[in-house]
Amino acid sequence: LESAYWLAARAAPDPKPSGDLGRLGQWDAYNLSAAAPPPSRLEALTTLHGLAEAAGGRLYGATSLCIAPGYRFALCDGMVTNFHAPDSTLMLLVSALLGGADNAREVYEHAVRREYRFLSYGDSSLLLRAR
Repeated sequence: LESAYWLAARAAPDPKPSGDLGRLGQWDAYNLSAAAPPPSRLEALTTLHGLAEAAGGRLYGATSLCIAPGYRFALCDGMVTNFHAPDSTLMLLVSALLGGADNAREVYEHAVRREYRFLSYGDSSLLLRAR
């Protein structure tokens, strides 16, 4: 969803009716948010809806967005996820959502104390964005 938001933010000034939203690079969201005030959630979703209607209901694009600590979430207030290996890049996403590595570490320490299962077939959790 975050990728869709930033693809819409980039398309808003010059929408193309083809349905091709282009490619969102690893750090493009950070650059876009620094260059101009980002659109509201409603503006981004309205842009996506308008683009989809103009393209016959189909949008496509590619993304390699990296969400790391310091990222400002635009659409997502939480996520359901399993407990990842501590050195994985997915921990960057968890740390960003929870407001930093210390908060993520606290959640994981709780999981270890309670003997939650980790990795693909492990327990899942609902993590909500730090405010």
